[in-house]
Amino acid sequence: MLVYGSCVARDTVDFAATGTVALQGYIARQSLISAGSDASLHLPGALEINSKFQERMIRADFRGNLYERLGAAAGEVDVLLWDLADERHGVYRFDDGTIVTRSIDNIRMPELEDRFAVAERIEFGTDEHFTLWSERAAAFKTRLGELSLFERTVVLEVPWAVLTTEGKPSPWSMGVRAKDANKRYARYYELLRRLGFRMVRIDEGVVLADPAHKWGLAPFHYSPAVYREVLRQLREDLGFLGFRTQAE
Repeated sequence: MLVYGSCVARDTVDFAATGTVALQGYIARQSLISAGSDASLHLPGALEINSKFQERMIRADFRGNLYERLGAAAGEVDVLLWDLADERHGVYRFDDGTIVTRSIDNIRMPELEDRFAVAERIEFGTDEHFTLWSERAAAFKTRLGELSLFERTVVLEVPWAVLTTEGKPSPWSMGVRAKDANKRYARYYELLRRLGFRMVRIDEGVVLADPAHKWGLAPFHYSPAVYREVLRQLREDLGFLGFRTQAE
């Protein structure tokens, strides 16, 4: 399996029974809009960051290396699992037209503050963002087809959780509450359906945020039942072999 996205798809892998899923790669913190856009000239040579993973993701996003990664892994991947979590903060466009993701990692880097201050911010959910993203989604489908990956790609349509497992409202994330985020995401998922992408879909009324989640409480950090349902749909509804959960 190759994961493109963030915690939703990656955390699902952790709930698979040992030996049923082999993670071949993880492409994170990279919007579909920034893919293929090399903004490396705007990235300082040295970054003061302790996490090697975060540094790799930042540099990969500035290179816009999604297609490069897909091409390298295509022959070894049975499933490309894609979630849209990293789209939620939008993107930055520099004056030379190159684009990077407005990821948590990027905006927390002091070395990037001045660069982002003069860049154009394009917010997720706006018409401008959706138009750009729609164009990239169509191009993404074409590239996946060229790599014989389209039929092996599955989109996770898992809404933000409105409530926690304790019945309390889930916390806002970066000033956005779950119901509003779900409204913004709706037309993105609908576009992918029209393009013919295979989808795992879970209703909003089913998903719950888990205060005991290993990454902390957030509307996209779910209870174990959500990840198990994703695995079940991959196996039973979409016909991918394996993908049994640890509980089975």
